[in-house]
Amino acid sequence: MHPSPARAVTSALGGHVTDLTRPPVATSLILAATAAMSVAQWLYPGLLARLERTPAELHGQPWRVLTSLFVQDGGLVGTLSNLAFLLVLGVAAEQVLTRHRLLLHYFGAGILSQLVGTAWQPVGGGNSVAVCGLAGALAVALWRGDERLPRFAEAATPLWCAAVLGTLPGEWSLAAVVAGVLGMRYAARSRSRGIRTARAVAAVVVLTAAVLIVFHNIHGAALAVGLALALPGRLPATRHPSIRMGLGR
Repeated sequence: MHPSPARAVTSALGGHVTDLTRPPVATSLILAATAAMSVAQWLYPGLLARLERTPAELHGQPWRVLTSLFVQDGGLVGTLSNLAFLLVLGVAAEQVLTRHRLLLHYFGAGILSQLVGTAWQPVGGGNSVAVCGLAGALAVALWRGDERLPRFAEAATPLWCAAVLGTLPGEWSLAAVVAGVLGMRYAARSRSRGIRTARAVAAVVVLTAAVLIVFHNIHGAALAVGLALALPGRLPATRHPSIRMGLGR
């Protein structure tokens, strides 16, 4: 599971920064834990095999459904991009989700998709499926026009879709990435002209989930879980007073 290079995330932001209303505490903790395990994986090469998703999780090693979210099978590029997208989408999602809900989306989508993976993709590891849970929440928030979303969420979400579509086989992968990047650029230009594209972005997430499921790609299952968790009612606002992060506009 190794979406596109981390530097693409910077492109997704389009040079814009925004005021955040909440410090991304939950995202920071998940990022730190995942990064630490990634470093440990490089120091101890056998760690991936001990913790990744394999059929053994159904035969006496159930902890693999969780530990497989902290090790990476995509090499250095895949690891850096997974961590970068976790940071960007996590910060955005934490503006519209309580921290408990963010953990539910992240680990709920991650664990359930790892279980699906025992049938579709029996061996592997990476937190990209958990990030898909956050993307599902962002898609629903975009569809509902949630004003708490930072501006970069609308560009970063379709870029993530392009990244996970890039895990499809062969020419499908290249076509999906090109289409996703072009779509992101179109969305950015439309926003600069005052054209709202949030619902189109949400539709792209749904379509991405459907395509991936057709190919039995576990990212599709993870996106579907993220969408389903966010559908009942309005995403709950934070119960804490807003904290202006002062990052400028």
